[in-house]
Amino acid sequence: MTADKSTDAAADGATDRARGELIGSGRSADVYALGEEWVVRRYRSARDTAAEAEVMRRIASYGYPLPALRPGPFAVDEMVVARIAGPTLAQSLAAGDTGTAEGAALLAGLLRRLHRVPAPADAPAGHRLLHLDLHPENVLLSPAGPVVIDWESAAVGPPGLDWASSALILAEAALRLDVPALVELFLPEFLALAPPELGTYLTAARERREAIPGLTAGERALPARAFALLPPLWERSRARYDARRQP
Repeated sequence: MTADKSTDAAADGATDRARGELIGSGRSADVYALGEEWVVRRYRSARDTAAEAEVMRRIASYGYPLPALRPGPFAVDEMVVARIAGPTLAQSLAAGDTGTAEGAALLAGLLRRLHRVPAPADAPAGHRLLHLDLHPENVLLSPAGPVVIDWESAAVGPPGLDWASSALILAEAALRLDVPALVELFLPEFLALAPPELGTYLTAARERREAIPGLTAGERALPARAFALLPPLWERSRARYDARRQP
């Protein structure tokens, strides 16, 4: 689940905890290279990845672009997936290789495409499979097209919650990284492509972000600060959204 290259081919085909080069870390997991073809995502706390893997298999069966899962067996707190070559969408935006409007349209398109995947038969009416952490760092731009990574938060729910979660994460990133362009350029473009339901679920998205385990006091305050940025942006973007749909 990374674009990094590695020369360590000795670990290919193995999930031995003594092998593999550390090539990425997130809040809850580390990513190690298993040669040139695979990486292992290893959670730091006890976590059974079977449910996450099952969601990924279901989504992949409908042609959605995500890393291929390597057949097991492997440890219950690990997941072995194909190694994807290419920068993240965030890196491409920062380098100027992808424009703001193009990047926002790509992210919005990935959300729409995901929400066309049917939910399990026992899901409530109108619910779909959601990523709930879909932002430019979790989109790899491979030679074959965009690939969505990091499905740890995936769940069944209303699509508006997925849109609201992405918007809130973008606003959080703008504050955390002090990148005004995210608020001034990227977020308005993204919001102008979002469905009206996004506004309905902003509060729920904030509550989900505030409830993430292990947050520091500063991190726990970030969703509320990001939430405060969104209403005026959403109001202006709704006007653009509605204007585009006038006959």
